[in-house]
Amino acid sequence: MKKMDEMDRNIRLRSQEWGFKAVLIALAVWVLYNCWQTLAKGAPYQPLPMLIMCLGLCVQSFAHMGIKQKMISGDEEYHEPNRLLQSILAALLISVLILALGTYIAVIGR
Repeated sequence: MKKMDEMDRNIRLRSQEWGFKAVLIALAVWVLYNCWQTLAKGAPYQPLPMLIMCLGLCVQSFAHMGIKQKMISGDEEYHEPNRLLQSILAALLISVLILALGTYIAVIGR
């Protein structure tokens, strides 16, 4: 594998950024179209595009926090709480609350 110089890394980063944005825009359009189909025509709701979009955004955010945490781990001047762990725990807590609320509503709705 050829070692990349700074310009090659910058080009690759920029192209990955554009690809990620294009995928997010496509997923957002898919979600909006699915919502319109559900509301206007009574089609069944399909949560897959929203789940894929949320997964992509979460992976990007968690990776950003993890890389930042790793970069400042040896710095004595700059101390920051472990935001990655806090965010993961908050996401798990919110997911559990949403699932519990959805289950409760589904049971009462019967």
